[in-house]
Amino acid sequence: MRRLWVLMAAVLAFGAFALAAPSAGAASNTKWCSDIQNIGSSSQDLSNASSLKSDAKKVEKQFKTAAKNAPGKVKKAMNTIASFIGSLGSKNPTDLAKIYTGNGFKDYTKAIGVYVQAAASCTSN
Repeated sequence: MRRLWVLMAAVLAFGAFALAAPSAGAASNTKWCSDIQNIGSSSQDLSNASSLKSDAKKVEKQFKTAAKNAPGKVKKAMNTIASFIGSLGSKNPTDLAKIYTGNGFKDYTKAIGVYVQAAASCTSN
């Protein structure tokens, strides 16, 4: 069970890492670039199961809030990421392994790619 929480923490960390690495439309959207800086800013101890669940919900909300100002397909990608991360916070730890074999995880990985590409244009300004 500990491995599942470590894996879940890795997914959340990867989502936060994606911030450091967010398309041409994004670079001119300074509001969105500012909004994404807040994603994951309130994360706590990811080794604690209860804080991990609450952090997943916080990060889900932060992605959804930032998505409101995102350019077209980035908005869709961010909402996909938010849904996936939110589902991690609502699952029983014994069910987490199933999440990584479903279509939701495949959609999440594609969405991360779109998001990272867009976020990268914010860091180049």
